[in-house]
Amino acid sequence: MRTFFRLLYHWLVRPHSILVTIVLFLFIGVLDLIRFNLHFLDPFNNGLKDYEVTDIVFSRLQDNNEVKWCDEVVLVNTGQPDRERLIGMLRRLHDFRPRAIGMDILLEEDKDPVTDSILQATMEGIPNLVLATRLGEFDPRSEMFDLATGHHRYFLDGNLTGYTNFVSTDNMTVRMFSPFERSIEGPIEAFAVAIAREANPEAVRRLEARGNPVERINYIGNESFMKVSGSDLLDPAFPGEEIFRNKIVLMGYIGEDSWAESINDKLYTPLNPKYTGRALPDMYGVVIHANIIAMILNGNYIYDFPKWLVMILEILFTYVNVVMIHWIYRHFHVAFHPITRTIQLVEFILLFFLTAVLFHYFLFRLDLGSGILGLALAYDFVMIYESLLKIPMMRLYVRIRTRFFPTHPETLM
Repeated sequence: MRTFFRLLYHWLVRPHSILVTIVLFLFIGVLDLIRFNLHFLDPFNNGLKDYEVTDIVFSRLQDNNEVKWCDEVVLVNTGQPDRERLIGMLRRLHDFRPRAIGMDILLEEDKDPVTDSILQATMEGIPNLVLATRLGEFDPRSEMFDLATGHHRYFLDGNLTGYTNFVSTDNMTVRMFSPFERSIEGPIEAFAVAIAREANPEAVRRLEARGNPVERINYIGNESFMKVSGSDLLDPAFPGEEIFRNKIVLMGYIGEDSWAESINDKLYTPLNPKYTGRALPDMYGVVIHANIIAMILNGNYIYDFPKWLVMILEILFTYVNVVMIHWIYRHFHVAFHPITRTIQLVEFILLFFLTAVLFHYFLFRLDLGSGILGLALAYDFVMIYESLLKIPMMRLYVRIRTRFFPTHPETLM
């Protein structure tokens, strides 16, 4: 057994490979420094890289014939209603006694004073109504947002609000949302969180206990929620009591003319079948909020491995590959290139399946980005080291050993 560990130590502990790994991760670290930490400048502009392996799980590996139904959330397609029509919808919904109503419609300016007064009184008379807002500019010095925008101040008085900003730019994939932020007016919640709190405060307390500044959205689908048109809602014969009672209702734009395929207010999500390049946006904003609410209510969160564990795995993974590439270089020099590239390809495939299985079956997200980059660059860095740096490093090592440890002349392994 002692001989085995001695051989294992001799095979794994290689100064040349250690040096290559250190230089490799220093290079990766420089690349990370070049990429700005955009969350510091603006937490809602986090779109430098718009592709992840888990996108394939959402868009390709899930069974599209099996709809994950959520009967706790009902969507009302308001289209682009005038304010009189909006008053009628709100009154009808309030009569049906839902648990909470979220209105993803912006009232940015005042119009007819009489109609606006009736609309404000109607909204104020619905205590479980949450209005969608947009966070203002982010101040990196105070780490706070300016006043929420999206509504005329007249309509905000006495009403609950929640911001609809996502952690992405407008043309990037929406994977995450920030549950809680701070504005100059005080703490403010995301639109979906504020609605979920009205319906199930305990579920939001569990979200708060996670303590994550951002959460990844566990999408269940585009067709997972009942949809009701605004015209049907206003129909006196419509059986709204059995559909809306004790449900969470989200009002918003989901296309015109019986769910026509409009890209207005549509965003990119990991469910997009074209997960690379630029396809058409695939999900309306109000449907994304519905997916977030379903995740909060059911507690089906996505979990990330601890950063320290991921870092250790990446370093070990890269180091073992560097040792292996060095060994192949010494023993199979003629076939070094095809052997190394084949091994890299096999490892890429295995890493993809490991990531996909962990995410699909256990909702664990393993992001070995630096490890994968290290695997891709290991071959080139070993070649650079062997061609340019190995002999100078050996000479430097011998000088140091001769000067400080003259009785133990050794060479690098």
